Amino acid sequence: MFAQLGNIKFELITYFNGLSETISYNYAQHERIENKPILQYLGENLKEQNIKLNFHRTFCVPEEEILNLTELAEKATPLKFIKGNGDYVGVFVIEEIGKTVEQTSPEGDLISIQVELKLKEYIGKIPEDDEEEQKGFKKK
Repeated sequence: MFAQLGNIKFELITYFNGLSETISYNYAQHERIENKPILQYLGENLKEQNIKLNFHRTFCVPEEEILNLTELAEKATPLKFIKGNGDYVGVFVIEEIGKTVEQTSPEGDLISIQVELKLKEYIGKIPEDDEEEQKGFKKK
């Protein structure tokens, strides 16, 4: 496994095609009369992760994989992102799903598609799963 987003595991050989991370910083620009503007550092922006995936008919059903990702994105659930070596990247939401069809059958059925997930860092309380609540102590 190369990485895991929530319950979805990305395998290096079959699915995963690339990962990029963006860390940016926020500045306010204050205009001045007859002088250049002054920048004021405001802080770090939310991190962004871009994951490129390949879905091919030889190892999955591309339509089902895309549907799973779309349903997950529509729930707007914050997801833990963990690399295969155990490094905890953080909590992210799926902000965008881009699709590029690479190959189809003569009838138009998907054979191969490249998917790019754009993730944005989530800061805030993470909703607990019902399963996790049932395993713990019940609150009165």
